[in-house]
Amino acid sequence: MDRALIRDPFCAWCGKGPLKPALLFGRGSPPDPFSGPGPHRLERCAACGTLQVNPHPGPEAARAFFSRASLFLEKTRDPGGNMVDPVRRAEERAPEYETYVKTLLPLLPPRGTILDIGCGTGLMLSLLPDRLKKIACEPNPAAAALARKRGIEVREVFAEDLDFPRDDLVLVIFNQSLDHLIQPAPILEKAALRLAPGGLILASGLINPRSPAAILSGPNHRLWHPFHRVCPPFRAVVERFASLGLELVLHRRPFFRKKTEASVPYVAKALLTLAKNRISGAGAPSPPFPGNTITYLARKSLVPVPAKTEEIPFKPARAGGRVFPKPFSGRNLRDDNQPRKKH
Repeated sequence: MDRALIRDPFCAWCGKGPLKPALLFGRGSPPDPFSGPGPHRLERCAACGTLQVNPHPGPEAARAFFSRASLFLEKTRDPGGNMVDPVRRAEERAPEYETYVKTLLPLLPPRGTILDIGCGTGLMLSLLPDRLKKIACEPNPAAAALARKRGIEVREVFAEDLDFPRDDLVLVIFNQSLDHLIQPAPILEKAALRLAPGGLILASGLINPRSPAAILSGPNHRLWHPFHRVCPPFRAVVERFASLGLELVLHRRPFFRKKTEASVPYVAKALLTLAKNRISGAGAPSPPFPGNTITYLARKSLVPVPAKTEEIPFKPARAGGRVFPKPFSGRNLRDDNQPRKKH
């Protein structure tokens, strides 16, 4: 396998630049057979603010990493060093996926095709109504087999090799997959082109490079990884969507933990841990924290969409008798480039 790293001269999210060094992560970590020895470099795009691994593992290394069956068949260590069952961990996220589905249901037409790019075990796709045709793309053979057991049509290919369905799509799902693509921009553009007017794109779990944990942890942030290709801030996502004719419908900051761990005492304790690690220079990975990732839902418009760089005021919408929960928000979670109101 070719382990040579590839350096991109331009941003993998917006296509502009220049790219400027931001930080090194993974210093002292054991050598990885897929991404090579650390440390790895994150660079920031001067145009859009996106953080990206550069130089990054090449296509051959990425394909080998994501297609290995052990990703879904063997226990692995999470960023905190705990051994976890990947399939069980995916199943534990069912409540979060159910929230997305209940939000999507009133927005979906009676008929149409859904494409899930990087469907994993197919859990989220299986929760959507059977009146819609479901097609999934999943390169990992173990995950694809689990998705097929749910009755899902799975194309066992990488997104870059996917022959997009010819029908106009009513929904394209990137469930924690968009930031793993070697070149996410062309795939997102292709998805937007194949969307029917009024069609939706759900991009969940995009790493938020301006979360409190990311800022306070620096190189020890739990989500920095050689195969987390891009980490676009809120403003960069909205502007990229707008350039593709996509209007942001809503966004939220999910927290994939138990409800008790999302409580005020937990957040206060996690902030204290982050501050202590920052002051002491401890190399421990950051704790799970609300706001580490952002999920976006966008709709294809019939007319050009102006980029709204301020976060959209969140209006909970009733769906299936339940209220879509508010995202964890606050002044400390705003995008740094967003204008602030003067009082």
